[in-house]
Amino acid sequence: MKPYAENSVAPAGPSITPRAIIAPRDISFMICVEGNALGSQSLLLCESLRQFGGAYADCEIWAISPRPEHPVTPAVEHALQTLGVRVVTLPLNTTGSAYGSINRIVAGAWAERHMTTPYVGILDTDTLFIRPPTFVEAGAGVRPVDHKGTATAGVDDPKDVYWGEICDLGGIPLDRLPLLRTTCCKTAIRASYNGGFLIARRSLGILAHTDKIFFETYRRDLRPTPSATQIFASCGQAGPEAASWWGSSQAALSAAISAKTDDILIYDNAYNIPLHIFSETRQRLFSLRPSFPFDPGDAVLVHYHYLAAQKHRTRFLKTLKQIHCPPNVAKWISQRCSELDWPIAG
Repeated sequence: MKPYAENSVAPAGPSITPRAIIAPRDISFMICVEGNALGSQSLLLCESLRQFGGAYADCEIWAISPRPEHPVTPAVEHALQTLGVRVVTLPLNTTGSAYGSINRIVAGAWAERHMTTPYVGILDTDTLFIRPPTFVEAGAGVRPVDHKGTATAGVDDPKDVYWGEICDLGGIPLDRLPLLRTTCCKTAIRASYNGGFLIARRSLGILAHTDKIFFETYRRDLRPTPSATQIFASCGQAGPEAASWWGSSQAALSAAISAKTDDILIYDNAYNIPLHIFSETRQRLFSLRPSFPFDPGDAVLVHYHYLAAQKHRTRFLKTLKQIHCPPNVAKWISQRCSELDWPIAG
């Protein structure tokens, strides 16, 4: 594979056969951007794809700003456009809710309607590529959630009733959700997929169905954890409104996927790595074994959450070293993090 930038490294990815690899011309990526920490996150992600994305380095990227009250700054918009990113500002999320994942739901549904490539890739803005990825054809390519959280382990789980209602809204029986294990704690659950990584066949309408399911739950005020009071997200502390809805976007997505396709591919552990959990302090906190559930030398896409903030950056860079992030990539990440603005609390 020819180098696409001076910082390109050897390609890595899941050894999945005999599925066909998605051609770079056949996939576009969608991220959300706003006039907050998502601005710096979006630049880091898009730059990482352009520099370390291998064959996918020049793929279309759509950065959607869906809340009028949080417009993307002119400086970030210009920088994204310089990278060849299509910036779209539309009032898609007018709920006024503090639950930021609604952005991804409405932006994803809009992008699915307006993109022209056969595949759409949905990426959380606080992710970045450290090696070239490999994307393969499937109805939906996904990663499991990191921890059980608001997922259900089955009929005796208190969350099973909530998930049953979600599946009803999706038009499927609850047992249509396949069983899988979470990324970190390896708990067996009914399928709950991480909302920050999805490679979907656009014609299936998975994202439109996700939007339909979620907004029916929103109309009914069907929250996974009504009593929740706080959640720490990549942009800092989120209050009761966001905490009570936390996990609902992933529930809607998971039901929508199973409603639209049986061709579901779980990408390996080198994708959407929850870097904040595998950092040293979090390992002690959760009593995680010191080894990673993947070959560190294969890491492709990391989900760093809040670690780029100045307060946590030393831990960020140390954990990148632990997962054998290529030295030139780690150096670039360190430099870019120091140059960008990270208005993150906590």
